[in-house]
Amino acid sequence: MLKDLILRAQSVLEQTIPPEQELVEIENALSAYLEALATERIAEPVDFTELEHANRLLREVRRERSRRLAETQLNAPSEPQGPQKASASEKPLPVNVSPQFNEDDTYDPLRKFLSSSHDPEAEETMDSAEEAFYAGNYQKAIPLFENVLQIEPGCARAQEHHDEAEEFMRTGNIPSVALPPEAGKAYGKAQSAARVFRYQTALDYLDEAFASLKESGINRWREGEELRQDLENQMQAHEVYEEGLAMLRQGDLQGGLAKVQTAASAVALPEYVDKAGEIRDDLAAINEITDVVNLSGNIPADKLAESRTKLDRLSLKYGEIPQVSRLRNRMDIVLPAVIEALVEKIHRLKAQGDSASTLKVAKQVYAGAEEALSTLQSLQPDTAEGHTVQAEIESASGEIQAFEDSLKQANQALNAESRFFPRNAYLISKAVRTRFPEDPEVLDLKRHLRWYYITFYGGIGIAGFLLILILWFGGNGIANAVQKRQLAMTPSPTITATATTTPTITLTPTITSTPTPEATSTPNFTPTATQVIVGVVTRDLFAYSGCYESTNQNGKIPEGGEVTIIAIPQRVFDDLNRECVLVEYKGETRTIIGYILIADISIP
Repeated sequence: MLKDLILRAQSVLEQTIPPEQELVEIENALSAYLEALATERIAEPVDFTELEHANRLLREVRRERSRRLAETQLNAPSEPQGPQKASASEKPLPVNVSPQFNEDDTYDPLRKFLSSSHDPEAEETMDSAEEAFYAGNYQKAIPLFENVLQIEPGCARAQEHHDEAEEFMRTGNIPSVALPPEAGKAYGKAQSAARVFRYQTALDYLDEAFASLKESGINRWREGEELRQDLENQMQAHEVYEEGLAMLRQGDLQGGLAKVQTAASAVALPEYVDKAGEIRDDLAAINEITDVVNLSGNIPADKLAESRTKLDRLSLKYGEIPQVSRLRNRMDIVLPAVIEALVEKIHRLKAQGDSASTLKVAKQVYAGAEEALSTLQSLQPDTAEGHTVQAEIESASGEIQAFEDSLKQANQALNAESRFFPRNAYLISKAVRTRFPEDPEVLDLKRHLRWYYITFYGGIGIAGFLLILILWFGGNGIANAVQKRQLAMTPSPTITATATTTPTITLTPTITSTPTPEATSTPNFTPTATQVIVGVVTRDLFAYSGCYESTNQNGKIPEGGEVTIIAIPQRVFDDLNRECVLVEYKGETRTIIGYILIADISIP
């Protein structure tokens, strides 16, 4: 609204001969608005430069009206007297220089004063008094207002401004809009410097404002004194805050928190409050890490991984302060046992996933293994064993995903092909049906593939039956043909008379046999077959090159693997007096020979 009044006043004053009515209206509007600002009846934020510009325009409007009034008074005696002179008894009409209001003007407390007639001397004195009042020179304005009240005791505006000026002089409660221009500018710069934490610069500007007020005769300014006190508090709080930051850099978190919290309580800056909350969170994190690393028994791996992450963050933030160093040493002590248990859990989950009977169970188990592997990477990143296990789990998870995709494609092919011979669905789902025969989705697929089995095996049976019939009939035909040929080539028998001589008995000398020595067979050595003992390992274990764990690992034997016990000349025992046996395990890719504990073998 003030901008509109300023533009309106400028347009009126730029005219060569401004109309009197427009001057009166703009004077009333500016005076009413500025007085409302001074008495805090308007809470609209106003820029100081605009306020100063409005005061200057108001003074120019009043000077223009005063100049016109003076010209009117000077020109009145020089007017030619007509033949008809006014009688001496007639009094001159008073000049009404009060502003005129339109019918649609809103009510204002100054209307009563502005719409009435005033003495020219009182009006001129009132203008000077208001100029001094709005300039902040209350010592000069008070006597002028008293002169106006002596001339016109009923002038409400003069009495009101006189009381306000005395109140300002007595209490120092001078509003910023009523400050002298130089003081107001310095005060605004002081506030701007304080907002960006340039407290010393703000104090310098504030001293400049006080000096300007003192030149104007104002010795007390409560708002400026409050700002000075606030700036001093800000500077003290900033010093305490910097001391707290220094203590934090030295590792004294409790002391630093006390300092920062004191600064935040003093001035309540968001920066101080946020920093105090941040330090409290860090202290709470240190307490949580302490509780985790000092747990008795098995420490949960996920909690330890979370604590390690927090500890690394605190180490980057504060450096190797004593609290962080102690916690890191304690964590290094408990870390190996937790990692070993976590690795065993990962292997166990992988074994469960490999032996799962359904896709859903296998997927859940592998997901748990991946989560445990992520925890392992947090606790001990970039280890060879971790990378190996990760590759195995990723491969197994990829197989599960491939099985799910093949099952989905098989169902799609089943809907697209003939229900009696869905060959593509059968071929696509062969691997998943072999790996997860008990999976509910696989069982449902098998029910839809039953016509394929009937058609396929029925066709094979019919073809086999027809082939047998063909072979049988063909064999009979060939046999009959061979028999007929043989009969055709066989000669027929013919009866022929033949003379037969009768033999005569003749004595023949008897041959006497001479015994001949016989060779006696020499007994040969027949080797006896060595008994082969086969056993089954009861858990996942490694075969070692000796007895036992202090030697090198030759390979891993899974739980349930069949091993052949190799005979050795004598029994062997490890450092704990546990007996070892030499076994041979034939895996899918290679054969493993090594020592294992006899307690880990189950012999059927």
